Amino acid sequence: MAISNDHDALVAQAEALIRAHNYEEAITVCDRGLKHDPNSAECLFQRSVARARLDQYEFALSDLETALYINPNLKFLADTDLYLRARVCRWANYAEKVDSVLQHVDAHQAVRPFHILAIPSLPSQQLNAASSFFLDSSPPDEETVSSALPANGKIRLGYFSADFYDHAISHLINGMFEVHDRSRFEIIAFALGGRNDPVRNLMIEVSDQLIDVSGMSDEQVVFLARQLGIHIGIDMNIYLDRQPNIFARRVAPIQVNYLGYPGTAGANCYDYIIGDRMVTPPEHNAYFAERVVTMPHSYQATSLRRYTEFRPFTKHELGLPETGFVFCSFNLSFKITPDVFDIWMRLLTKVEGSVLWLLSSNPAAEQNLKQEAEKRNVSRDRLIFAPRMPLADHLARHRAADLFLDTFHYGGHTTTSDSLWAGLPVITRLGVAFAGRVAASLLSAAGLPDLIAQNSGDYEKLALDLATRPETLARIRSRLESNKRSCPLFDTERYTRNIESAYTEMWNKHELGLGPENITVTEEEARQLGG
Repeated sequence: MAISNDHDALVAQAEALIRAHNYEEAITVCDRGLKHDPNSAECLFQRSVARARLDQYEFALSDLETALYINPNLKFLADTDLYLRARVCRWANYAEKVDSVLQHVDAHQAVRPFHILAIPSLPSQQLNAASSFFLDSSPPDEETVSSALPANGKIRLGYFSADFYDHAISHLINGMFEVHDRSRFEIIAFALGGRNDPVRNLMIEVSDQLIDVSGMSDEQVVFLARQLGIHIGIDMNIYLDRQPNIFARRVAPIQVNYLGYPGTAGANCYDYIIGDRMVTPPEHNAYFAERVVTMPHSYQATSLRRYTEFRPFTKHELGLPETGFVFCSFNLSFKITPDVFDIWMRLLTKVEGSVLWLLSSNPAAEQNLKQEAEKRNVSRDRLIFAPRMPLADHLARHRAADLFLDTFHYGGHTTTSDSLWAGLPVITRLGVAFAGRVAASLLSAAGLPDLIAQNSGDYEKLALDLATRPETLARIRSRLESNKRSCPLFDTERYTRNIESAYTEMWNKHELGLGPENITVTEEEARQLGG
């Protein structure tokens, strides 16, 4: 890409390169802009975003802090600052920064919706954030799209994601893709990014077509989807990539918000959101711009049955002490907030010899969490960080832990289903909004509703009870192991028939000329539709 010397052009180029995942080149463009104007808050901000995508969080924060000093009113600075601080668990003035960002939201000023999911925000605020961000992005005018069923009567499903590679989304849905009823549905995957690896190859195998559109413009992607006659377009990571502009133009007569972004899109171009009674309870309907599809169990697909053999790890191999209770939380660092960390440290204080086993996110987060532990009079040595591993080994090492502790505002999603499949009990606190209620959804579908606490006090009490009553914890482990083979959470075939029932009802309403309406899926209807 040719690089201009014009300031605004450089900023636009950097933005485009970041959207295309060319982060190093984006940094080069920003460096050139800063050479001409060292006080360009816009170039500093874009360079910060690119560095964060490369996990260079300390450098990203340094850029962001300078940009804030130069122009504190620059759009997206405050919420990005809060999010990057969360990635490295730097919690100074945390409450004040949260309040500041939520004041932006309440005033309908644009913030990135993803950045407020892990802070104590209300469903109404998450709707405001999504709606304001969508409108601020100047989406194109929505167009009308029609697409009749072909002669074979199959509904053509278009799944759009940047995560068709070794990513949590692909690990969750590959089984669903594989068992989709090919007599009634055709599956076309649109890869908006990612890379070629064995998981990408698997996704190619389980799709009727997987088309790499990462090099196409939004207009080209929309044209291709319409040309292929997609009936239902399914957006699997809203606000995490470039889909809003694609879906704003309409890729299909019916468009669905599903799985990747745990909340409303805040935009009327999405007709439906896939939920369940836990993550999208009826009393929350007003906080969704979409009509709600209520699945009979959990909204989340799982495809873990291919992982049935667990390599035996010793505690020594994993860096864990040979004795003592092992609390575990493999959620990403930005989900760990001071309120939940306070409880975790009190648990370590009360359970002698216990340790907290966390996922290694980045060196800065590890050092900051150790310092936060010492501020709470807990030795930093009682925090142990697990390096990243291939999925099969990662699942296997869960068995060295005793209890998984969920985070609050943005809880464990894939991490919860991973833990349960590996046989490690999870406790959660029922959150206020979608992102904080997923673990409760998964536990319910696994037949373990007694591990869902209604408030922080009950969460702490439950964790302490299980850590100090080995016979109770053993019974729960045994129940989990027994449930795994029959519970709805891990029954991919059952789940797929249920979501196919939702897709069929969406299409039937459309063919009757009806607008989107809330849908409640029943398993009896799903069985009838499946023959």
